[in-house]
Amino acid sequence: MKQWKQKIACLLAGIMVITGFFPWNSSVSVHAEESLIKSSAEGFEYRLKVYESGIKEYICTSDTTQVYDNYQDAVKGLADISRKILTERKAEPFTVKIPVEIKADQKVDGIEKGSNPFNDAVHKETYKETGNPNEGQGLAQFLDARGNLLNDKLDKITYDETTKSYEGVFYYHMLSHQYAERYSKTITKLKEVIDSLNLDEKSDYEKCKTIREWIGKNVKYDREYAKDPANCSRRNAHDMTGAILDGYAVCDGYANLFHYMANATGLLTLFEEGYQIGSGLQHAWNLVKIDGTFYYTDCTSIALDKDGNATGEFLLGQDTMFNLTVTPKNNDIENTYSNISKDDWSKEHSVCKGNHNLVKTGEGPATCETMGYTGYYCTNQGCIYRYRDYNKEPLGHNYDYTNGEITQSQDCTHPEITTYRCTRCKAPIEVETKPSLGGHKWQPGDIIKAPTCTVNGEQEYTCTVCNQTKTEPVKATGHDWQINKILSAATCTSNGIARYICKTCGYEENHTMYATGHKPEIRNKKEATCSSTGYTGDTYCSVCNKKLSLGETIAKKGHTWVKQDNIPATCEKGEMEVEKCSVCGETKETQISDPLGHDFGEWKTTKEPTCTKYGTKKRICKRCNEYEIDVIDPTGHQHTKIIDQKAATCEEKGYSGDLYCEDCRVIIQLGQEIAATGHTWDDVTITKEPTQTETGIRTYTCKKCHKTRTETIPMLKGHHWDNGTVTKEPTCTEPGEMTYHCTDKNCNESYTETIKATGHQHTKLINKKDATCEEKGYSGDTYCEDCKQIIKTGKAINPTGHDWDKGTVKKAATCESDGIKEYTCKTCKKTKEETIAPTGHTKTEIRNKKQATCKEEGYTGDTYCVTCGKKLASGETIAKTDHDWTITETEATCEHDGMKTYTCDICGTTKSEPIKASGHKFGAWATTKEADVFSKEEQKRTCGICGKTETRTIGDKLNATISMNATSLKLKKKQTTKKFTVTGLAKSDYITSWTSSNKKIVTVTGNQNGTCKIKAGNKTGKAKITITLASGLKKTINVTIQKKAVICTAIKNVSKKLTLNKKKSYQLKPVINPITCTNKIKYKSSNKKIAKVSSNGKITAIKPGKVKITISVGKKKFVSNVIIKK
Repeated sequence: MKQWKQKIACLLAGIMVITGFFPWNSSVSVHAEESLIKSSAEGFEYRLKVYESGIKEYICTSDTTQVYDNYQDAVKGLADISRKILTERKAEPFTVKIPVEIKADQKVDGIEKGSNPFNDAVHKETYKETGNPNEGQGLAQFLDARGNLLNDKLDKITYDETTKSYEGVFYYHMLSHQYAERYSKTITKLKEVIDSLNLDEKSDYEKCKTIREWIGKNVKYDREYAKDPANCSRRNAHDMTGAILDGYAVCDGYANLFHYMANATGLLTLFEEGYQIGSGLQHAWNLVKIDGTFYYTDCTSIALDKDGNATGEFLLGQDTMFNLTVTPKNNDIENTYSNISKDDWSKEHSVCKGNHNLVKTGEGPATCETMGYTGYYCTNQGCIYRYRDYNKEPLGHNYDYTNGEITQSQDCTHPEITTYRCTRCKAPIEVETKPSLGGHKWQPGDIIKAPTCTVNGEQEYTCTVCNQTKTEPVKATGHDWQINKILSAATCTSNGIARYICKTCGYEENHTMYATGHKPEIRNKKEATCSSTGYTGDTYCSVCNKKLSLGETIAKKGHTWVKQDNIPATCEKGEMEVEKCSVCGETKETQISDPLGHDFGEWKTTKEPTCTKYGTKKRICKRCNEYEIDVIDPTGHQHTKIIDQKAATCEEKGYSGDLYCEDCRVIIQLGQEIAATGHTWDDVTITKEPTQTETGIRTYTCKKCHKTRTETIPMLKGHHWDNGTVTKEPTCTEPGEMTYHCTDKNCNESYTETIKATGHQHTKLINKKDATCEEKGYSGDTYCEDCKQIIKTGKAINPTGHDWDKGTVKKAATCESDGIKEYTCKTCKKTKEETIAPTGHTKTEIRNKKQATCKEEGYTGDTYCVTCGKKLASGETIAKTDHDWTITETEATCEHDGMKTYTCDICGTTKSEPIKASGHKFGAWATTKEADVFSKEEQKRTCGICGKTETRTIGDKLNATISMNATSLKLKKKQTTKKFTVTGLAKSDYITSWTSSNKKIVTVTGNQNGTCKIKAGNKTGKAKITITLASGLKKTINVTIQKKAVICTAIKNVSKKLTLNKKKSYQLKPVINPITCTNKIKYKSSNKKIAKVSSNGKITAIKPGKVKITISVGKKKFVSNVIIKK
């Protein structure tokens, strides 16, 4: 880094308050050869930088610029990134550079004022409380850093009017701190403590109470440190590491510890500082959010009973806190958070639930600084609420200014200070009773050490008032160089070398003779005309003839336009105003009215449409024969019928029929099947009567299709049957028969019924065998005892297999030998043995290892088994390592070489590499001042690396030009006109004078911008008016003064024919010649129902038709024929 950058970095570091180290999660080792470490901030990474001094530093930055649309977005965005980076871990010093662009329509006060309001806003947002114990005060107690908004060169940032933004970096310079190990141990222990408190299911109040009780039991107030911090062995009483690791803390140590523990358990907690009422000593405390409301709590003095439980009120309201205990440094917290309770917690949340029975306890007297009060307490059982009515104003101090003590004597730099004390409370007040003597009056004395060319000297100074002395450096004189010998001459592009010698001390050294640079000249230049471009010319070096840069094309010069006859409007183009360049003859056209629009005839069909296909039609414009073609929608199926229709029958399906178009002969919709209707049976007909021995028949006939179906009629009941006789016995598998006989006399009728087979009713399992561990079993056959048959064959049962126990080791395996393990079956007690594989050399260690360095070889080490001690493998020789280079770099510039020096951190070997000067990288020439009539164009280009600039002039001065709206004027006696104007002046030119050749005839007063007032005298005659430009160009006009008024001779710039669409308008802009005509312009419409014209010449079309618009100026008239279309 350049020295000036290092100085700025140190300055910035000096204004930051570094009070500790910031949170880490676990150790990380970063080697010097690693170039990048990713940050948790998206897009950011740490890059290693080694300075000439050997100091290593990590720069946390990003290649992406953070772009913000406004001031507030920038504050929030930079704070979010800063918070992530500051809470990350980095064991070495580091710098933060956040590339930033802040957009703004105009300069922002918060940035313009040294950026301090902006930096303060980012700092406040970075350290705001989030509920995360490692952020807010949790971060501030170990690292309170303030960033700075600077430009890319770490200097004051400025507003860029071109981009409408501020572009630069937001910069932090951080130092590592010795508290890293303490912090890590503290966080580890705190996590164990919080876990042991079991707070997850507890209320907010219970969490707060439990944390306070733990702090009260485990942390003591460090009175030794408070009394004499310089001689106390403990150094961390102000942060929570002292409370956790040492067991001691002072007020802010307590407050920082409670802040961390409460936030870690979900209680939003704030940290506040101020002064104790009465003593005025600095103090710190907390605000904790309980069920949505903030209360004040102070852990410095925690009251516990014999069982270690908190007693008394520990959640105070603002009235109690600020009237009785402390005064805050500022009201930032009170102004930020609106939900801070005025009353103590117990007022509404004690056992009384707000229904207190208050009894007066006594009076609290007012003091010099605090209000007096009347005290009350609640008599309800278990209530701890105390109420104080602050009703007496503070007395104020009564200082005894007649009895003071001089506590500081007056001298050159210090005023006399007298301390007086209050007669009531003895509080001191310091008063300046005499000013300082105005500072030392230093008298230069002897030079006690003379300066040399390279070493500062010293000079002694003595104060003429108090005789105090001081020594100040006398700047080294520096070498007084002169060229001794030119070793190599410089050229346009290459540096030379000269040997210089100091005239004073004779010291010699080589100096670079910088390249002389090219001597530019312009070649191939070409002037632009109105019809062709020009060329600025190429730049060559007049010394070495090298082409340095290409020229640029010069735009064509502007045309000198002269109005021509207009081109009438057509259907598709409006009326065109035509102008022609009087220099090159080029023309241009400008549309001044709307197109007429097409006048189409009737549509004619060119292709007839069909049922499903589009037809076409065409119509032709009556004016220009342009035509339009449009489509005719399909006709649709207009003539249809149903075909292939079939009615459904009782048993066969029908069909609804297809829809058929008779025009296009296509089936356009298929039909659907119709379900069969089913039979409709008539009343039954008995076709065979039943008897007592035979069944009858019923016959049904369908009414629609006459199909028939029959049903059986059971036999008549008339016989008296006996109980039947088994004529064939049923078996397990065969049915039997039962025969019934009529018992009526003389009736021999009988009938037979089937008896179902009995089935296998009496069965048993035979041939069953249980399976064993190794032999198959058999499920058994099913045997019928009635029919003596096997009715179901059994199945084989697989062996059950042995149920081995876990086994017993008979012989243990070693690293290389098998072992034996015996297993016993739990069922059959049979045993088996299995081999235990060798364990192998599972636990090994490396012996005789030696690290390689850049000085000597190393050895990987031999591998031994820890169990059996056997050498398993020999190591290998490790080649010498490469040098562990630390690089120190002197940066090259555009004009000077740099140097890169490598130093091995192990063996001290060094080597150097030159870094060639880059040479200037000039950008394109940019015009800084355009050419005008007085000077040529000026251009500048800038080196993109070092910012060096070069300037040049190019081209020629502009030619002086002038245009007038009249070449001569006529005026009536005493007439005044302002209508004459001058235009067309070249850049930067202006009118220096207006003069009349005869002021009795005419006078003129004019302006630099070309306007004037010309006034005719009281007599006729002729005179000349001369206009003189700053460039020296002069123009003269002839003025004639006459008795009669100047009459109009011509009305121009109006078309003879105009075409407008209905409800459209057109503005007439007639030009009256001569310009000094005094008659007013009048407009008239021949038919106001078709078109009307206003007094200022605006035509409004009302309905279709033709109308004449007459323009009158005195006796001169001009008629424009206007056609109004639909």
